Amino acid sequence: MAETALGMATTLVGSALRVASSAAKEEDEPAAWECKSSFSLTSIQSQHISELVVSTYTLVVKFLCPNIKYFFGIASILFRLLETFISDELKMMQAFLRAADGARENIGVLKAYSELIRDLAYDIEDSLEEFMVFIKNKSLVKQLLSLRERHRIAVQIRTLKLRVQEVSQRNTRYNAIKLTPSTSTNVIGDTEFTRNFTALNVEEAQLVGLDEPKKKLMELIGILDEPKEHESSNTGPRVVSLVGMGGIGKTTLTKKVFDSNDLSDKFGTRAWITVSQSFEQKEIFKEMVKHLFGAELLHKLLEDHQGQQYLIVLDDVWTIDAWNRIKVTFQDSGKDDSCVVVTTRNQTLAKYCSPPSHIHQPDFLGKEEARTLFLKKTNRSLDELEKGDKTKGIVEKILNKCGGLPLAILTIGAVLANKDTEEWENIYMQLPWDLANNPSLDALRRVVSLSYNHLPSRLKPCFLHLSIFPEDFEIEKKHLVNRWVAEGLVADDTTTITLEEVAENYFYELISRSLIQPSKLDILGNVKTCRVHDIVHDIAVSISRQENYAFIHGEHTSNISTRVGIRHLSCVASRKLNTAMDLSCVRSLTAFSKPLELKSLVWSSKFKMLRILDLKHAGFTAIQQDIKYIGLLLHLKYLHFPKRINSSVYALPKSIGNLLGLQTLDLQRSSVSTLPIEITKLHNLRSLRCSKVPNYVYFNPAQPATEWFTDAIECLTSESGATADLHMALSSCWSNSSGIKLPKGVGRLKELQILEKVDIKRTSRKAIKELGELTQLRKIIVRGRGASKKNCKAFCEAAPKLCSLRSLNVSTMESKKAAEALDVVVSFTSPVPSLERLKLKGLLQKIPAWVGECENLVKVDLKYCQLKELVALAELRNLVQLRLKKDAFDAENLVFHEHGFPKLRILIIKDHYSSSPNIETIGIFHCHLEAGINGIKHLPKFKKICINNNDLGKQSSMLQEEVENHTNHPVLQIIPGSAFDPGQNLYS
Repeated sequence: MAETALGMATTLVGSALRVASSAAKEEDEPAAWECKSSFSLTSIQSQHISELVVSTYTLVVKFLCPNIKYFFGIASILFRLLETFISDELKMMQAFLRAADGARENIGVLKAYSELIRDLAYDIEDSLEEFMVFIKNKSLVKQLLSLRERHRIAVQIRTLKLRVQEVSQRNTRYNAIKLTPSTSTNVIGDTEFTRNFTALNVEEAQLVGLDEPKKKLMELIGILDEPKEHESSNTGPRVVSLVGMGGIGKTTLTKKVFDSNDLSDKFGTRAWITVSQSFEQKEIFKEMVKHLFGAELLHKLLEDHQGQQYLIVLDDVWTIDAWNRIKVTFQDSGKDDSCVVVTTRNQTLAKYCSPPSHIHQPDFLGKEEARTLFLKKTNRSLDELEKGDKTKGIVEKILNKCGGLPLAILTIGAVLANKDTEEWENIYMQLPWDLANNPSLDALRRVVSLSYNHLPSRLKPCFLHLSIFPEDFEIEKKHLVNRWVAEGLVADDTTTITLEEVAENYFYELISRSLIQPSKLDILGNVKTCRVHDIVHDIAVSISRQENYAFIHGEHTSNISTRVGIRHLSCVASRKLNTAMDLSCVRSLTAFSKPLELKSLVWSSKFKMLRILDLKHAGFTAIQQDIKYIGLLLHLKYLHFPKRINSSVYALPKSIGNLLGLQTLDLQRSSVSTLPIEITKLHNLRSLRCSKVPNYVYFNPAQPATEWFTDAIECLTSESGATADLHMALSSCWSNSSGIKLPKGVGRLKELQILEKVDIKRTSRKAIKELGELTQLRKIIVRGRGASKKNCKAFCEAAPKLCSLRSLNVSTMESKKAAEALDVVVSFTSPVPSLERLKLKGLLQKIPAWVGECENLVKVDLKYCQLKELVALAELRNLVQLRLKKDAFDAENLVFHEHGFPKLRILIIKDHYSSSPNIETIGIFHCHLEAGINGIKHLPKFKKICINNNDLGKQSSMLQEEVENHTNHPVLQIIPGSAFDPGQNLYS
């Protein structure tokens, strides 16, 4: 009854307010009102309206008075609960989970209790998030009128409070929490015993590929050849560090050297100390010795060994703090040619302990070495395993899974040794499950898991997030970083750097701890992509499943219809997906495949708590109808549409403005040509990547209308692509630009860091000027073909105001059309001091003066510029890479003057077929060419190349091959440096 009355009252109030507003407007603007309508309000009618308003509010008060204390009491309780209960309880739960993390592995009751706490913490986070979205998305009036929604949230929180009380009572009944130091110590000690026993008790006969690493380590220690550099000669013993992931053989290699007879003559004293994670235990033991026998005992030991050469191995050091406390023992003791060997999984620690020349990083075993070790451990011969294609194939799969990790090969090989080869495939298929449950693989699991267990709490969820990606998947750093930020895994505890930069620090810390491996690097050595070792990935998936963090819907996973509270769902295979599953708690949905049921679910209201929708690698495209209700996903922070060419999405719905928390929007290669004005409401947006397809499939303006009109019109009724094509053509006036028209108000997006791609021609001058207000912008891509001089001038005035800009990409070349002048960058009013990367594509002829003042430029990429000289670029003191692509340079001589390009490491000249057709002779001297010389096959009249042997280095064989394959059979002269005479050698 109360709800019905409330609804009636709300309707009446709304009607009364609308009429009263009209009346007020009539009194203030009678002339305007009369022009719009012949209807006019008399004073009597106005009086009736006033009476209606009063009577309506009386009705509202009459119905609400009995319940107003209840409704607003609930609101008061809600705020109190949010401030006290949610915040305090959530902090306590997170603290408990961190404390229980190291101990729960061996304690069943504590493990079960931790799972209850974790699920409850997830639900509290969701409730808090839901309330915050409710507050942000509604005005005060709407909040007051949405009492039912407020009441629902308050009841939800009250229910959570009851659950907390029940969990607390359950702990009292079962006495679950016993986080004593001995509990944690026992777990660590058990893990260390497994690690040490495995590493130190590998039979010599089983080892392969140790000859070269052993020789290298002995050189570093000083047994064979002395290292070229001995930076620690005046500060005590030499410190050599071995660094790599767990199981790669650091301890095994060091042990073989340590036990070598070659060491006895050089080092009179040797000691092996396992530091590991129980370093505090050893500190306690040392204090006991000190108190029992006195501090003079330690001094006496040092005096006895003063002047002797010693070798001490500190195995498995984890922290810099531990090293700092240990190293004081070695200072001022022993001779300078004594040695301390440190093994660690942490690259940062290794660099802290030793200079670069004293660090050794063991490699993974090569394919042949891995196969040899596998055959030894399984007691099989190569002929036996190559009898059938099936057995040979499964062996290759197993070796690929092991990824050259010796411990993995030994452990898995031991399991397979007692099995028939017919059973190996089933064992391989079950390896991800067995790593978590099979006692025979316990040693491998514990050694690899040790790196995860030692992670600080801030990095553990970041590592588990990697389980979402498929096995052996190449992960883009920027993709991963944006996901971490959107998921809320990055601590916002600093104002000096951005969240993305904090996330990058997390990324490099995981690399330093040997949990992820760099894959591709840029010219500055920054990691662009990474991979996760297959065994580490399986461990991550196993822990993720135990923590109820993510569920991987793959080829060999069971369905999830019985699972509740799924937080992260990753579809890595095209198996059938159960559409009846509970998806209400899913925070992230990531697709790497094409399950047919997924497309219909993606845009539905089932994902009400969805924060991350990542369809970048999905095997399907999105159509306009799919995104109609995207605005219902109010919690969305990361939205990446399928990266498919010729997408049938041609317009973002206005409801996109409801996603007030959205941080990343990626819609590339779509048919969207204009962003809606609602996009300017997204004040939290940090990355906006949108581009349209520059070509038309159905409505191609390059063809006569009579040829495509009839067929295209027929396609409109049957193909969504034709509809998208038509919308794109009409909204952009058949523009061939890949850029997007930005709306006015874009300057409100103060958090924006990445903006791609802006069509300067179609974007209004006001919106272009507003770009200068985006002071957080790091990267911008601009398309300027056909832009007016006024728009170009507006951009030239706005760009220098971007004080954080690091990457600028401007092009006037689109879809094989002739390049136009780069007026959009010629007249910058001032340089961009923070600029590091510049990419220009279009006619230029001369480098703008402001470019020469950008002292932080490290990479320049030019195409179709037709430059006459490179003097301005030669003066850039920090330029590392220069790319001159097709028609970038148009002059008779490409001259590099003395002292020019002081830091240039890479010069790439590409696709200049027509610019150098008559080159016959090339001479290169006093230029160290790390990458050699490529591309002489494109010189049709080429006859001779003369080069100094010191310049070419190890790339002579590559150049020799290119010369031999040239149709003109040119002469190659490689001359010693002392005998090199450019004049004589080139023209003789």
